[in-house]
Amino acid sequence: MRNKFILLECGDDIISFEKNTFKVSKLRELVIKEIVNKWRHEICNYKTQMCNGSVSSLFGSLLARDESITVSEFQLNAVKNCQFLESGKNWQQGKLQIRIFIYPNSHKPNNVCLEFYPDKSIGI
Repeated sequence: MRNKFILLECGDDIISFEKNTFKVSKLRELVIKEIVNKWRHEICNYKTQMCNGSVSSLFGSLLARDESITVSEFQLNAVKNCQFLESGKNWQQGKLQIRIFIYPNSHKPNNVCLEFYPDKSIGI
């Protein structure tokens, strides 16, 4: 993907995929909800009888022999073809990069960053 992108911060802008169209704010909400639900489900499957739904209980630290390494952040990335409609402009074809940040050892809220990479170059 190109380096020039549009950071999708306006919740009223529109993203259209093959089957669905979303306001940016709704897409961000749905992605966070889906990630949290899947993590909790997988943790429950992994721990079976001791399900507490906590990401930090499973991924809070990693062991390397006798060394414990605290995990402060997980990042997940996804890219999908889409169309983007910015308020007052025309539809643009391109790719949406979804960057998901999960903080297992913090009260910091999980976050989703949406970046649109247009097929045609943009002037920034």
